[in-house]
Amino acid sequence: MNSSTFDCRDDLCLATDFYELTMALGYFNSGIKDTVGIFEMFVRKLPNNRNYLVISGLEQVISYLTNLKFNPNQINFLKSIEQFENNQDFLNYLKSFRFTGNFWAVPEGTILFPNEPILRIEAPIIESQIVETYILSMVNFQSLISSKASRIVDSAKGKPVIEFGFRRAHGPSAALFASRASFIAGCKSTSNTLASYRYRIPMSGTMAHSFIMSFDQEVEAFKNFVSFFPDGFLLVDTYDSEKAVKKIIGEKIKCKGIRIDSGDLFYLCKRIRKILDSNDYKETKIIVSGDLNEYIIKKLLDKKIPIDYFGVGTELVTSRDDPALNGVYKLVAIKKPSKGNRYEMQYKMKKSLNKISVPGPKQIYRIIKNNQIYKDIVALDHEKVKFGKPLLIQFIKDGVLTKKNLPRLEEINKHYEYQMNILPKKFKDINKTINIFPVCISTELKKIIKALE
Repeated sequence: MNSSTFDCRDDLCLATDFYELTMALGYFNSGIKDTVGIFEMFVRKLPNNRNYLVISGLEQVISYLTNLKFNPNQINFLKSIEQFENNQDFLNYLKSFRFTGNFWAVPEGTILFPNEPILRIEAPIIESQIVETYILSMVNFQSLISSKASRIVDSAKGKPVIEFGFRRAHGPSAALFASRASFIAGCKSTSNTLASYRYRIPMSGTMAHSFIMSFDQEVEAFKNFVSFFPDGFLLVDTYDSEKAVKKIIGEKIKCKGIRIDSGDLFYLCKRIRKILDSNDYKETKIIVSGDLNEYIIKKLLDKKIPIDYFGVGTELVTSRDDPALNGVYKLVAIKKPSKGNRYEMQYKMKKSLNKISVPGPKQIYRIIKNNQIYKDIVALDHEKVKFGKPLLIQFIKDGVLTKKNLPRLEEINKHYEYQMNILPKKFKDINKTINIFPVCISTELKKIIKALE
């Protein structure tokens, strides 16, 4: 694993819903622990205003699966719980518990649509069940943030977007993964120092209003800051943005740029750009921040407001307009042991109203025409689809990584950029919600569904 891998701490085996463990006990006591469970994660419905998903979080899932184990303290904790106290055989089983199965997923940065398998787990039923909660939590959150970041970055039309969201995230762990997911989807840097350290994401930062207010004179704060941070951006809206810029010019303070965090950005940016340009400060950049989202950014650029950078925080790291992704993890098949070390495959399909799942282990075959996504065909994993490129890749086989190193974040970002290049333009329109996606089901899979109905 590369240096950016999430630290899989010992307590992550308990980072699960309690019912995963009670079901595991049920499988064990029912004598079916050797049955192989095949599960897939997918999304039935996109969040509001979204037309596609950007998949993220798989590196953390892989680290989790390859490091998963129970230590004596955790087993003693389970033994203290009523449901487990008289099940010593099961607790003994957990002492040597490891993930020994197989894992397929689309590469991070891949664009997907509803009802397409994001990943697939094939493992002894207890192993494939226990991992459900962690997988859903990690992939749902990071994919949600990557998908939001993608809309914001695409709306910026090449202007760099900086992720500023640490203080608005739902805790430091969420902030860390939000920074990672945002970088995958095109944010150029982050204010999160831990994310820069952990994932080597470029780091950005300016100053807070408190720094300005700590000095007797605003211009004194400016001079002090550029003396030790000559490439820094000066925050000019503590008192009066226009007057602050005029003070910078009047005192001949050279700075790389200025930041405006409040006020009428449509007026201020045009006015301040004019002041800078007319006073030999043409190279001084303007960054804006303050509750920005894809809609505000689009309006600013449509009006040709002179802005060089966008700092986006709250709206990005909380996905404020729809802060949850409803990815699900469903059993699609089981393989029961039979004679001669063989297994008998049984397809499984959930049939409840509005919550149908498609049976069988599946593959996505993407067909590209004229350098655009033309169609995705969801087929059984053994099918071959002419002209279709399979999207799911096996990352773990029999509990062991199939690759020595996972892609670096820069490589994942490049894959994402390619995905955006082949995504039809209509899916990028932030003011239009798409209800029909280029996804269809293979003929053989349709026959399986009909047989199980």
